[in-house]
Amino acid sequence: MFNLLKSDIYRLVHGKMLWVAAIVLVALSALAAGMMHWVSSPEFLRMTATSFEMTVNVSDGVTGGAGVLGEGDAAAANASAEAAAAAGASGRGLSLDELDTLGAAEAAGSAESEEDSVRDDETASDSAFASSELRDLVADNPEALSDADFEGVSRDMRTLASPADMLGDMAVSGGALAMVVSLVTALFLAQDFSMRFARNLVMDRRGRVRYYGEKLVLVGLLAAFYLAVVALAGAASFAAAGFTYAAASPLGDLALFLGLAWLLAFAYGCTTAVIVWASRSAGAGVAWALVVSSGIAGSLLGQVLLLLGRGVPWIGALEPWMLASCMQNVGNHASTLLATPAAAPLTMAPLAVQVLIVGTAAVALCAALTFGPLRKRDL
Repeated sequence: MFNLLKSDIYRLVHGKMLWVAAIVLVALSALAAGMMHWVSSPEFLRMTATSFEMTVNVSDGVTGGAGVLGEGDAAAANASAEAAAAAGASGRGLSLDELDTLGAAEAAGSAESEEDSVRDDETASDSAFASSELRDLVADNPEALSDADFEGVSRDMRTLASPADMLGDMAVSGGALAMVVSLVTALFLAQDFSMRFARNLVMDRRGRVRYYGEKLVLVGLLAAFYLAVVALAGAASFAAAGFTYAAASPLGDLALFLGLAWLLAFAYGCTTAVIVWASRSAGAGVAWALVVSSGIAGSLLGQVLLLLGRGVPWIGALEPWMLASCMQNVGNHASTLLATPAAAPLTMAPLAVQVLIVGTAAVALCAALTFGPLRKRDL
């Protein structure tokens, strides 16, 4: 088995497949850092505030209506605020005359708001891109904000929670790592059948066990290699883009996150290997990588389970135990895997235990299929 492993590693290192996939991961990391750098820049924030003309409702501290106050809305809000302030200052309630005045002002603002409802809805979707920090700073006139205000918001947006959270959001929860591992696995394993490499090996019972066992070990090495690539590329890209961290990830938490991320990527790679061995087709493996390992199919299935769970609760309880859900949770809770509780019925255990169970079960199932029915197939 060790000789087979050395042979496969030699083929990978001296081929293009391994390095092209690594370059893709590095490029995706640089692109993610570049986009976040631009979105968090003071220039982009000022352009956003000026373009969408955000104002803040002075009466309740939130944007009125769809998020943008028209002239009538502003007048109504100011009238309401002045009446309420006057009542509060005098220590009494509002009189009937004041209530009538307040009601008329609100009715006028509501009428104008209804006339412009379509325009407000469109503006609301655009203003959602602005950060919450910037929205809190914007007053009646966004031009009154100074450059220091925008620089402060930019500085806050460029302070990430921790390195583990950065890597989790960038590569793990989105499925990029698992998809790349699965793609390389599918293309490389299929070469043994398309190039008839497997037929040149001794394939008695022991030879088949060595062959398939070596391939599973190779999938684990691919997962470790690409995890290291995306971790280093992400750290370097975000550092070059000027991002900092609010706190450093403790070594134990970081090791736990990387270990679980590797396990899930390895599990997805094993499922892809099973698809390739069952179909003897690179196309089937690539399709599995793009649809399943990327998390697309898992996300859709999870929504279906949650929808069915409204009528049958135990079906909805299956959603957190899906491989795709575990991958999403590891990325979203990269620095709190031991503090976040697992799904039912293991609510007393941390999320890390749930992910470990799901990942190990997926790998064990793939190994059982590999050394069971797939091993007996004619190569």
